[in-house]
Amino acid sequence: MDGSILQVGLLALVGAMIMTIYEMRAALRPVACSECSHCRARAESEAREQERLSNEYARRIGLDDEDNDRRRT
Repeated sequence: MDGSILQVGLLALVGAMIMTIYEMRAALRPVACSECSHCRARAESEAREQERLSNEYARRIGLDDEDNDRRRT
């Protein structure tokens, strides 16, 4: 066999493996709906966590003043 055919085949195999891993990871995430209280609570929790991380980052780099924080505009 020609070496270039083997390289293309190997590249296709690696690409397929990466796509499979991505799809498997996406399938493990639970489905979220807007109706049940559990999903809304999880969304609110994630939003609070993002807000906490945002505030922590702002404090760490010296953006304690809300007026100077350009990420909110």
